Amino acid sequence: MNEKMSKRDKITLAIFIFITITAGFFGYLLDQVLTDQPEGKSLGMGIWLVLPFLTGTVLRIINKDMKQMGVRPYFKHNLKWYAVAVLAFPGIMMIIIIVAEIAGSLIVGEIELKALFVLMVTTFLANCIKNIFEEFAWRGCLVPYLEKTGMNDWCLYFFSGLIWGMWHIMYYMFFLPDEYFTETSRPMTVVLGIVLMIFWSPLFVEMRRLTKSVWPCVILHSMEDAVPNMLFVTANVLQIKEEYSVMLDPISGILPTMLVFLMGLGLRKCRMKRESLVI
Repeated sequence: MNEKMSKRDKITLAIFIFITITAGFFGYLLDQVLTDQPEGKSLGMGIWLVLPFLTGTVLRIINKDMKQMGVRPYFKHNLKWYAVAVLAFPGIMMIIIIVAEIAGSLIVGEIELKALFVLMVTTFLANCIKNIFEEFAWRGCLVPYLEKTGMNDWCLYFFSGLIWGMWHIMYYMFFLPDEYFTETSRPMTVVLGIVLMIFWSPLFVEMRRLTKSVWPCVILHSMEDAVPNMLFVTANVLQIKEEYSVMLDPISGILPTMLVFLMGLGLRKCRMKRESLVI
């Protein structure tokens, strides 16, 4: 049963959501003043990334509820869920590769396995640092406060995904370099990104609820950055033919998005079964 939401919790949630949605705007204004900065690595972009995390952490310290942030890893009781976090996105990517190969839509570039492996490992480690800020903001601060409102699971998935997606608006519209938008416009990327994060939300929310820790979510997110994102976007080792990309694109395609969504619902079923046994 969800803990009753106090007036203080409501104010905390409102402050967090407001600062989250406006964080990118503050970063953008700073970049308009400090114009001599590397593209895609500006100070304003850094503010956009860390401000929700810092805000959530400060609010939790003020409210004296840091224990609810999910800082403890709880390895002992969650090894299988950590394994799921590691394997989820690589597993979905393998399904997409198999389907794309059968459909004749997979394009394979030159692969230097040793260099690619090193690149994937370093990307994973680097993104673990980045995703500490992101995951402890959303799954460590936002989700527990949304749970206190008493909303049902579907509303929780929708609103946490919506706010997560809205935080990305300034990222897509201003912080990312133009080279990322050769096929899709910035506004369309915003729309697609928000929809994608709503469908991804059950997987991340339920991973947090099952483990009572944010660290599996950090790993889950970092594996997405290090494997499918690296192979299909950054290193461009694998590609999906354009006519199949709507369905099979490993990041935003319909099939992988549905697989992520269904995996999240699978975790939800596991959580509900466990809760029923406790009751």
